[in-house]
Amino acid sequence: MMNEDAFRAIYEQYWSKLYSVCFYTVASREVAEDLVMEIFLSIWNNREKLQIDNLEHYLVRAAKNKAIKHILQQRKSTASLHLMMDALEQLPADNTPQHHLELKELTNSIADSVSSLPEKTQQIFLLNREHGLTYQEIAQQLGVSVKTVEYHISKALRILSRLVVAYFITFFP
Repeated sequence: MMNEDAFRAIYEQYWSKLYSVCFYTVASREVAEDLVMEIFLSIWNNREKLQIDNLEHYLVRAAKNKAIKHILQQRKSTASLHLMMDALEQLPADNTPQHHLELKELTNSIADSVSSLPEKTQQIFLLNREHGLTYQEIAQQLGVSVKTVEYHISKALRILSRLVVAYFITFFP
């Protein structure tokens, strides 16, 4: 079992290396930092169960896997939300009061979800979707990297896609 001092020593010894591995894959400082924190949090939470023969190899492999998984999830969530929104737009217009109520509920739910996003994520999402700024323009305006903008847009889309999926499941079983 690992104690706090041992964990702190591992953290201090390997943080930079894991950050570099993650940053190389995701090309975003903030995302790489988040991924490294998730790795160390997982190690701490599972410290009693872990049996690691080669710590450095284990940590580097965990960082590579975490970064690749992040990229794949980012692509998947962006694509799935676009597909669902396209499908929603393709639905035939139904002028019944029920349809208008359902559409209003979905619109309100999306607006509520957008307003509950973390501040930076919400700001970046709205600059892109409501003001039509490109990722590059947002990055320049906020003084962040394009990869950071991509991360926040992906995060917003992931949250909103869950809402749209729930809507489809509820109204189109």
